[in-house]
Amino acid sequence: MVLHPDGDDRDLRRVYPDRVRLGGPGVFAGDWAWTPNADGDLRISVGFVGVLVDLWNGWAVFTCTRQVAEAIVADQNTARDRYRQQLAADDVPGERLDRMVDEALARLWFDGDVIVADETRVHDDPDAMERIQPDAQGRYVVMGRAWTWTAVHPYDCDRIAGRIPDPPAESAL
Repeated sequence: MVLHPDGDDRDLRRVYPDRVRLGGPGVFAGDWAWTPNADGDLRISVGFVGVLVDLWNGWAVFTCTRQVAEAIVADQNTARDRYRQQLAADDVPGERLDRMVDEALARLWFDGDVIVADETRVHDDPDAMERIQPDAQGRYVVMGRAWTWTAVHPYDCDRIAGRIPDPPAESAL
């Protein structure tokens, strides 16, 4: 049995990337999420629990709960803040700094139950705004068919946003 990185005693082999199937759970991250830790090992700071619903040009499209969608939005804002700090440390002036951050990373925020994704400066297109509404079950497809998401190994993540669901109960014969 392989245990959850957070100490959970459930077997997680079914959510390993090579076992994630359409309609099944997985842990997902953007292909951009791999960064070296202090030891130089490549890690993912946060993986996001979801259900794989489609493949788009080979990339994962998944649905997630509101809690996980909020974590994705927060992670994007953290990435923007980190880039902003890097630019500021390089003495990039304020207005140029803001423009460079907006050109590099989308702005995401919640407007009630809707996620607003502003990529107008990323794509230099005034129409590159998306409003992501939850489906009838309250689940979100955050930047599916737009960002390059992939199923990742849970042990490659420093933190996992969301709860990996229990496996389906085996039916008695």
